[in-house]
Amino acid sequence: MKSLPLDAWHTARGAKMGAFAGYSMPLYYGKPIEEHHTVRRTAGVFDISHMGQFTLTGAGALELLRRVLPNDVSALADGDALYSPLCREDGGVLDDLIVYRQSGTQWRLIVNGATREKDLAWLLQHAARREAILEDVSDDHALFAIQGPRASALLAPHCLRAPHSLKYYACAETTCFGIPVFLARTGYTGEPGCEVSVERCRAAELWERLTGDLGIPPIGLAARDTLRLEAALPLYGHELREEWNPLECGLAWTVKLGGPREFIGRASLERIRAAGPSHAQAGLEITGRGIAREGHRVLHDGQPVGVVTSGTFSPTLGKAIALAHLEARAARPGTGLQIEIRGAAVDAIVVPRPFYRNPALRA
Repeated sequence: MKSLPLDAWHTARGAKMGAFAGYSMPLYYGKPIEEHHTVRRTAGVFDISHMGQFTLTGAGALELLRRVLPNDVSALADGDALYSPLCREDGGVLDDLIVYRQSGTQWRLIVNGATREKDLAWLLQHAARREAILEDVSDDHALFAIQGPRASALLAPHCLRAPHSLKYYACAETTCFGIPVFLARTGYTGEPGCEVSVERCRAAELWERLTGDLGIPPIGLAARDTLRLEAALPLYGHELREEWNPLECGLAWTVKLGGPREFIGRASLERIRAAGPSHAQAGLEITGRGIAREGHRVLHDGQPVGVVTSGTFSPTLGKAIALAHLEARAARPGTGLQIEIRGAAVDAIVVPRPFYRNPALRA
């Protein structure tokens, strides 16, 4: 199991460590529910250095991205970012990622840690005949996410480019506490904030500035999961899988089928859209007693119609919620369902997603 660059810092502060995506990661430092509320109310910082970081350069970089991604990067200006799945020829989701345009010949990709090697091999395969150079720079960098309604205000006096000066889903190369960083106004909590990539040799210095000088509390993986679930943000391996396509995973908005552009999976996704996806992602509120967990079967009138992909008790809403992969007929809001929890059929209802929304997120 790999270690994060700041593994010693986390263990010295009493973090409960656990395995995730092949890394030993801090699950929590105190109480996960308190860490969750801290991010919703003020700000917290996550060490997410397990994520994969790739650079893509060269005259053929734009052409490569337009070929491998169903979302279309051609509309991006310098400094813009875009979320997209990465698909197989049959439409199956290999991963979901964020691509950042620094210039027409210089791009950065953030991919999931668990799929980093698979993604690299796939992209290199398709870059082979193009003027594009893809490099995995993950081991040379750390990645921190500063999230919460006060995140930008806390950072602004110490960054050459304040996070709130960027539009939502934008990026810039700047400095923070005089340390060169790649700053992106993105996140995975449903709160305003940013993510900063820093060279590994300066990571401890920046982390100490954030947690020490600014007093931003470190937040673990447990709270990150409940925060992203309240915001109905998918987690690869749960809501997104190779055997499922983006049209049935809540990502239809990322599949751009207009125009003549040919991309990997287009023909399959056109057929699926024309026929109508057979499954859909749905948000569930558990109205009975119990908490749904990944793998629990979902029933409609006593018949199986799908499976829970993620479930928790929402600290913000004070109720049990879940995301589920369901037959399309059972995924309409207002539909009454049951979830098999410890041998009992517990009542649930399909509700709109996200469960929680901060209206200031995109401001």
